[in-house]
Amino acid sequence: MIILVTGGGSGIGLELSRQLVACGNTVIICGRDPDRLAEAARLTGAQAIAGDVTLAADQDRILSDIQAEHGRLDLLINNAGIFLAYDFKSDTDTLRKIESEIAINATAPLTLTWRALPLLEKSARPAVLFIGSGVAFVASPGTPIYSGTKALIHHCAQTLRHQLRPHGITIFEAMPPVVDTDMAKALKSDNFKKMKPADLVRDILKGLRRDQTELLLGQSRQIRLLSRIAPAFLFRQFAKTEFH
Repeated sequence: MIILVTGGGSGIGLELSRQLVACGNTVIICGRDPDRLAEAARLTGAQAIAGDVTLAADQDRILSDIQAEHGRLDLLINNAGIFLAYDFKSDTDTLRKIESEIAINATAPLTLTWRALPLLEKSARPAVLFIGSGVAFVASPGTPIYSGTKALIHHCAQTLRHQLRPHGITIFEAMPPVVDTDMAKALKSDNFKKMKPADLVRDILKGLRRDQTELLLGQSRQIRLLSRIAPAFLFRQFAKTEFH
């Protein structure tokens, strides 16, 4: 398979690239940091294309390079994301953080997916995987924007799954719990256990092979259940999360 992984230079994206290459796939990773991306390519055996997925010109260039070299795209993995914890009123950089988090977590995955459709349609079994989050089901008080972006992706994934099915494009969504990556280093709570990236990715790939279009992973199953039966209790538990 020809697979594009956004945000493939670190965290979940790096582990996805490692395991997908090990399975015999051709993996292209993209990211904003050329040095980090080059090191990730060396470690995983993936191909690297430096670029910022929030920029339309970079999206077009990345897809054009894949078209020129491979002629198709079998799987787009929208993984790139940022996680920002701050006080909405008192933080001196709130406006920039709002714009940045929405652009990377919400707008970019959707616009890149739209731009990738012609390339995906050249595949025999095209698919898109959105890396969402269990916090799509609960507002996270310490992160004023993050959980909202993941809720948006969750709803959009359901809608796109419905709209693109007649065109033969399968839409997957993986909803991890808190994962033990650099992005989640600052989170401290007795209410969750961080999942190892290798375990997470193994579960994602297992779900893809089984054509499970909505993948609730680790504690995300409990989060969804509690969001339905005890939403106020769940919100209070998330409000106890500390950021250091």
